[in-house]
Amino acid sequence: MSFTLAIADIVFSVRGWGPDEGPGLRPSVAAFLADGPADLSIDVRFGPLPSPLPRPEECVFSTGSPWSLYRRGGEHVFLLESPRAGPEPFAVATFDDDFRRGEVVGRFDETASAPGGLLPGSLEFPLSEVLMVCLLAKGRGLMVHASGVDDAGRGLLFCGNSTHGKTTMARLWADSARVLNDDRVVLRRRGDRVFMFGTPWHGDLSAVSPCGVPLDRLHFLKQAPANDLRPVSGIEAASMLLARSFPPFWDPAGMEYTLDLAVGITRDVPCAELGFVPDPSAVEFVRCARSS
Repeated sequence: MSFTLAIADIVFSVRGWGPDEGPGLRPSVAAFLADGPADLSIDVRFGPLPSPLPRPEECVFSTGSPWSLYRRGGEHVFLLESPRAGPEPFAVATFDDDFRRGEVVGRFDETASAPGGLLPGSLEFPLSEVLMVCLLAKGRGLMVHASGVDDAGRGLLFCGNSTHGKTTMARLWADSARVLNDDRVVLRRRGDRVFMFGTPWHGDLSAVSPCGVPLDRLHFLKQAPANDLRPVSGIEAASMLLARSFPPFWDPAGMEYTLDLAVGITRDVPCAELGFVPDPSAVEFVRCARSS
């Protein structure tokens, strides 16, 4: 089996499945099915994991769980782990230096499936999202922890960490605007404009869109007793964006690009800290503030 996804105009081609046909794509992922030449081609198979596994001294970044990144020769090797899979990785993913081609080998047993997967088989969470971060770091863009809405062709981004209200804000806009995502949004430059794109990796709100829209306003969410807007700019705005993004900490060149991009985005797009009450008045408040 094979399929192709276009996420933020970055094309993933996935081929192979396992000894049996895998499950169908989840609806949030199926929305991103596309055609076209692949930026990254991935072969997936199930069976014994490659041996030997990377050595500890080859590790360049580790989350402890659920994933770690190793450099072996000219390749990037990810070990994917889950408490449900036992002490051994449930999958090993190997990619070339430029992230153009790769192979994912997954254990084929009932314990090896990590929870919260968004792509089938061994492209479960977190590999799909980490691969997007790696590809964006090659001069393509930045993924942010945010909800995004397309309000009549104008992109409104609401950045925040957990409990800041991203999903609440997306729900408030859902009746009058198109929700791109309530948790993961990609920012990319197109000429002299910044565009934002939906992704399949949503939070509690499953409504997603593969569309992109020019970014009109960038908001940093906070809980507040009343709707309130405080403009921010310069280093403060860039720092707030980076604190709500997914930088490639393991990639020095990618980090330099990401820092420059964050500074450029917050320079070119109006930014503000937004305190809001969780009712429809927040939508009208943002719309009125944008038009003033």
